[in-house]
Amino acid sequence: MKHFLKALFYIIAAVYPALVFILLVVLRVDTKILSLCIIALAAAFFLSATGDTKTGKDEKAVLNWKPLLSSMLFLLAGLFCFITGKEFFIRLYSVVINASLLIIFGSTLFFGPNIVFRFATLADKTIQGSSFEENVKKYCRKVTIVWCVFFILNGTAAACTTFADVLFGVSAGKST
Repeated sequence: MKHFLKALFYIIAAVYPALVFILLVVLRVDTKILSLCIIALAAAFFLSATGDTKTGKDEKAVLNWKPLLSSMLFLLAGLFCFITGKEFFIRLYSVVINASLLIIFGSTLFFGPNIVFRFATLADKTIQGSSFEENVKKYCRKVTIVWCVFFILNGTAAACTTFADVLFGVSAGKST
C-alpha cells in the first residue's frame, strides 16, 4: 500500500497543473472540496513516507526529506485554500516547485559541482578521475543551464496562470 500511495502521489504531482485546471475550470469542482481532497492526499502521502522504517540493530532510521517536503507543500496549499476559500494557493504550488528547482539547480552552477554532473557521476563511477572528466563537467554545466532556463520558462507560465486574474483580468473558475 505504501508503494501504491507513493506512485499515486508522484503521478498526481506530475499532472497537477492539468488536473487543477480540469477540476476547477472544466468540471467546476468547489474549491473547498478540492482543497479537502488535496489535504487528504497530502496526509496519506506524509504517513506513507514516515511510516514503518525498517532498520537493522546498529542502523538509525533516516527519513527522506524530499517526500516530506512535497507532502508538506501540498498540505499547506490545501489548508490555506480551505481556510481562505480561494483557489490561489492550489495554483501557487507549481510556481513554488519551479522556483525551488531553479534555486537548487542554479545554486550548483555557483557552488559546484553542478547537479547534472553529480547525477552523471552517480550513474557512471568511471567519470571522476578520468581523462574526459573536464569535458563531462563542461557539458553537464551546459545541461544544468538548460534546466534552469526550463524552470524559468515553466515557472513563468505557472505564475501567469496563477496570477491570471491580476495580470489579464481573467478569473480561473468564473466566466465573465
